[in-house]
Amino acid sequence: MENEAKKSPASRLSIGVDFGGTYVKLALVRFEERNYKIVGYSFFPTKQYSRQGLIEQLIIRIIKLKAESTFKGLRVRGVGIGVPGRVDFHRGTVLDLTNVHDWRNVSLRDELERKIKVPIFVDNDANLMAYAESKYGAAKGFKDCVCVTMGTGVGGGIIIDGKIYRGANFAAGEIGHISINKNGPTCECGSRGCVERYVGNRFILEEAVQRLRQGAKSSVRERLNGRYENLTLEMLSDAGRRKDPFALNLWNEVGVHMGVVLASVVNMLNPQVIVIGGGVANAGKLILDPMRRTIRERAFSVSCQKLQILSSKCKEKAGIIGAAALALSDRNE
Repeated sequence: MENEAKKSPASRLSIGVDFGGTYVKLALVRFEERNYKIVGYSFFPTKQYSRQGLIEQLIIRIIKLKAESTFKGLRVRGVGIGVPGRVDFHRGTVLDLTNVHDWRNVSLRDELERKIKVPIFVDNDANLMAYAESKYGAAKGFKDCVCVTMGTGVGGGIIIDGKIYRGANFAAGEIGHISINKNGPTCECGSRGCVERYVGNRFILEEAVQRLRQGAKSSVRERLNGRYENLTLEMLSDAGRRKDPFALNLWNEVGVHMGVVLASVVNMLNPQVIVIGGGVANAGKLILDPMRRTIRERAFSVSCQKLQILSSKCKEKAGIIGAAALALSDRNE
């Protein structure tokens, strides 16, 4: 192990942090040319700690991962942190977080750099998902791409000419808050009919349960035996793959809703590739096929000529890999 640095002279080491609403995940990542390998890992629950407690835990665990790298004969060159909210990337300040209490205008970069003594990069988690896919995932080799993460919410990241596009006030990429119905349900953002209210995992489950309670026929009903609270996206995906009409129709609706929004994104940005990730995206072709069909029906044909709509390759590691990769860039990336 002591000769590892000599054997891999081109290797670069950084730490990626995926700061989620439930867990904070950290990984020591080694990059060699266009490949990566996770060589150390740690995590802790988010809601167990206060804001200052979370920062202290980050410091403790980053220092521990740094020590592991020193033992292996390697040096950590930087730390990247992805957070679920708006970030002033150039100052490393967390402006506000979604579903994490008491995080407004937190100078996270400055506070960590004082203790850890390596460059710290802080960015929005969806931006880093897009960065990971563009560097090491499904969008590798493409200069222009849009990445969408479909989970409880719907987030987006935009890569233009190989760089993250953050917008004038660091709020670009909020694809989940494009409205598809001006009179639709009120969204947590304050608008109405946001696509997130139609394709977020909570909506899908709520809609499925409502239809089943109203008498919709499905193998899912038989499997649940009246215990609708046990319904999961995995059950709906499994039923869809077994050609259950109820599940097929539900996933088709999700794909069409998302396709309507992405057709507008295609007309506006004309990307080379759109990457779909997140828990909802695990339904695969059940939503990707209607999504692709809807985009091609609604977007300009010239914008669709070379367009690819692909599933995420980095999957649940995308946030960590994107953060770690960004930590090896510069502040203007």
